[in-house]
Amino acid sequence: MGQQLELFEVLSAEEEQQKSDTLNRIIKNHKRRMDLTQSKKNILLENGFVEGTHFVVEENIETENVKYEIGYGYDDTRKSFTDKIDVYKGDCYLILKDFYAKTNIIKNRNITFDLEKGKLNSYSLQNYSCRFIKPTTMLNKLVEASQRADYECLAHNKTALILEHTLNKYKTLYPNAHVVQGTDYRSTNSSYYEWKTVVVTFKSGSSITLRLGTDKDREYISKSKDVVVDEMSLTEKMNYFNNQA
Repeated sequence: MGQQLELFEVLSAEEEQQKSDTLNRIIKNHKRRMDLTQSKKNILLENGFVEGTHFVVEENIETENVKYEIGYGYDDTRKSFTDKIDVYKGDCYLILKDFYAKTNIIKNRNITFDLEKGKLNSYSLQNYSCRFIKPTTMLNKLVEASQRADYECLAHNKTALILEHTLNKYKTLYPNAHVVQGTDYRSTNSSYYEWKTVVVTFKSGSSITLRLGTDKDREYISKSKDVVVDEMSLTEKMNYFNNQA
């Protein structure tokens, strides 16, 4: 642990220089962060980004106590200091629209990005790529992502209406059957996709699973279960299918 400098302890000239250099590095670091935020804002504005729509700057400067050290632990020369400086807190963020199906709302989310030699990189917006791209290309990606959120919201609400219509339709057509919402899915090594279904189960135990279409009354059979056929022996099944017209 570094020793806290005793009150009125006199530093050597070398220690005074180390203390001054260390504190100045901290101050300059906060100044560089503030300048970087401004540089990010400028390059976005120069390339068609609209503040409040495509990006936001969140920043403030507060006077705070900062702790820092000089010297080394191995030779017991480490000393600790506390000084008040202007501390910069903030950054320039891209605004990404996300659709949340569970709550059926679209929310804005601030995402970070890096600036290097006039190009930008946003790890989350670029599917975890570290490649720096032109600001105009980044703007296109941001707009496309926001449009995708709007489409997902519209598709979600349309599916909800089709689902409700289909449930009511088969409850009316087959009042003695058990009609419920279901879910089916397709999974691969690189993707997972699921969709809503309507499952109609009859008193016999036989059932039909319907996959919804793109509009009302365009559902189609996804799965079916015939308990009568399932309980047949091999010979009975062969004869049953052989006798079909």
